[in-house]
Amino acid sequence: MSPLELFWIDADDPRMAEVHALRHEALFAPFGIPRHDGWDDAGEDRRHVIALCGGRVVGYACLLLDAEGDGHVRQVSVFPELQRSGVGRALMSEVDAEAARLGLSLLWLNARITAEPFYHRLGYSTVSDRFPSGRTGMPHVRMEKHPGR
Repeated sequence: MSPLELFWIDADDPRMAEVHALRHEALFAPFGIPRHDGWDDAGEDRRHVIALCGGRVVGYACLLLDAEGDGHVRQVSVFPELQRSGVGRALMSEVDAEAARLGLSLLWLNARITAEPFYHRLGYSTVSDRFPSGRTGMPHVRMEKHPGR
């Protein structure tokens, strides 16, 4: 694998088209859910980080700054053939660093139960019972972490 590069980009960056394709392939296509690119990616409260490998977007995460001053991590996506290669860990490490730079006291996310062990290894704690996702119906849990820990 080529070296991995991480970049924070704006919602109007042309590489967001690659992000849309990645999010669909990694998060929704396996469940037969049609592609939907109308995600409301724009806004001062949204931060987008991409992972590039060989010039191709291979990973993505969104950090949404919520009204309470916390960070909601959303749509963490890695191309299926690169999962378990360190791309997700690198993305989440960069999200954690950005949260610390912004002075956020809490990061939270809704994780598929199949990803729960991954987030545990990154220092997240499960703080809810299982609940179904709105788009896929897959069981999820809410997880939280204090940045920089």
